[in-house]
Amino acid sequence: MDHSNQTKTDIENALAEFIKLKTNKSHDEVVNLSKKFLSQLDEKLSCKTSTKEIFKQLQEVEHDQPIYLNGINFVSLCEHHLLPFFGTVDIALYPQKKIAGISRFDDLVRHFSNSLTLQETLTKNIATEIDEILNPRGVFVRTNANHSCSGLLNVGDSFTDVVTTFATGIYEIDHTLRNEAFLNFK
Repeated sequence: MDHSNQTKTDIENALAEFIKLKTNKSHDEVVNLSKKFLSQLDEKLSCKTSTKEIFKQLQEVEHDQPIYLNGINFVSLCEHHLLPFFGTVDIALYPQKKIAGISRFDDLVRHFSNSLTLQETLTKNIATEIDEILNPRGVFVRTNANHSCSGLLNVGDSFTDVVTTFATGIYEIDHTLRNEAFLNFK
């Protein structure tokens, strides 16, 4: 058994032992649960595709108006609590010469959400990567997320909606254009 497999087995055993101490589950149940949890966590934290690969096919266009993409779903893991937060991403893109297929933006959101991150960082990373690759007049990204850490760790079991935004280019200086984006976000 190589070192990485031994380490994985040690982690699975430690997690199984912790679950066993906190619940009345059988040994087999906690072993299976710990393996499943760690497998899912490993999958969630694996960014398999580079952003350059996501945007490898771009189209040259002449489009002089903003484009809005609404409600791209995501699930990410909070870097403070290792608990999920989930919601939607809305993107306003004011193209200059290049655009990408709609599914590329879904892939980009998935790429950045498959990590331990903060919502603010997720929002900024999406906006700045679009700005860097497509070189538009501007990008405005809004994320709206529910944080399970607030419901699980705080008194009252309330889940809190959190909205974060990040703007580049023309969206940083033109508040009328930014307000138009808000109106077009659903």
